[in-house]
Amino acid sequence: MAFPNRLFTYPTWRFIGLGLTTTVFSLGSLALISPSAAASSLGVVPTTPEGRDIADKAMIFLGIRDIAVAGALFWLHCEGKGKEMGAIFIAWTAVCVVDTWVTTTGPRGWDNGVWGLCGGAAVVAFGGLGLFQL
Repeated sequence: MAFPNRLFTYPTWRFIGLGLTTTVFSLGSLALISPSAAASSLGVVPTTPEGRDIADKAMIFLGIRDIAVAGALFWLHCEGKGKEMGAIFIAWTAVCVVDTWVTTTGPRGWDNGVWGLCGGAAVVAFGGLGLFQL
C-alpha cells in the first residue's frame, strides 16, 4: 500500500474515519445550537441586528450541511465502506479550505485559530487519503 495507508492498520483507519465523522457532526451541531458562537469562531462578527440575523441564518445553513455529510459518513462507517468514506473526506478537504479562507478574510485575519483550521484541513486530507486506499 502507498503512503499514508501503510502507517496504520485497517481498524485504526476506520477509527480515524469515525473520529473525523464525529468532529464534522460536532461542528454542525455547534452551528445549529449556537449560531453566533459558530460565526464568531469563523471570524464573522456582525455589528448590526440585521447582520446578526443574517449570520445566524448562514451558520444554520452551514450546520445542516455538516450534519447531512456526517450522517452519510456514519452510515458508510456502519456499512464498512472505508474507501467511500475516504472519497468524501478528500472532497470535504475543499470545504475545510474554503472555511479557512473565509476566516482569514474576516476582521481578525490570521489570528483567532486559523492555524487550527489549516491543521484540521490537513488532518481531513490525510484521513481521507488513508481511508481511500483501504
